[in-house]
Amino acid sequence: AKRCWDTNHNLQSHGPCEEHAPSVALTVGALKNLDFNISFDYHWLHDADNNPTRGDSIGDLSIGGRYRFLNIESHKLEMAYIGGFTAPTGSKTSDHCLGTSQEFWSWDNTFALSKDWVKWTANADVGYTLPFGKKRDDARGTFTANLAVGYQALRWLQPELELNYAVDFVKNGDHCENLAVTGGLVMPINDRIRVNVGVQQGIWGRNSDQSTSFMLGVKLAF
Repeated sequence: AKRCWDTNHNLQSHGPCEEHAPSVALTVGALKNLDFNISFDYHWLHDADNNPTRGDSIGDLSIGGRYRFLNIESHKLEMAYIGGFTAPTGSKTSDHCLGTSQEFWSWDNTFALSKDWVKWTANADVGYTLPFGKKRDDARGTFTANLAVGYQALRWLQPELELNYAVDFVKNGDHCENLAVTGGLVMPINDRIRVNVGVQQGIWGRNSDQSTSFMLGVKLAF
């Protein structure tokens, strides 16, 4: 990111900031409609307008699960609850380096819906992350909403377009909002390997960076 939105939704220039975050996740199917997962990542940070300007360390640990409570196969309609906790295992900001942790515990909640029509698929989800504990300071939670549509162009290729919205609530001060568009490709190479690639661009916001994100994911089933 090289620009940000102020509290009046106007764009302002700032020094370049970057984040690289490779991650690893493991998901285990416990029952037909229930699975559990654990994930962690590593961050390399650079913010030219901050002091210190750089930092790198492991990120926060996430543990959760997904329960599909509705599956109507005749209508190709599914709904699921995705929940879990994030533990502040990353580093704190110090005089020498930028921190990689949110520095507090949070309870993560999402309700997701999926519907298919022949080669078309649509997904929507809404979620709220609730921080708790003394170290949350003024953080009061993050609301997210996402809408996506995809088309199975080939057996191994599904282009997808998403609209992503998020707002961070704080006790004292202005909230942070961000609206972004994501374009990507879902590529199920075979029954065991799936590759996802995408680009996300911020298009509107408040007290947040106008960032561009490049994403690559490889999923292995065994």
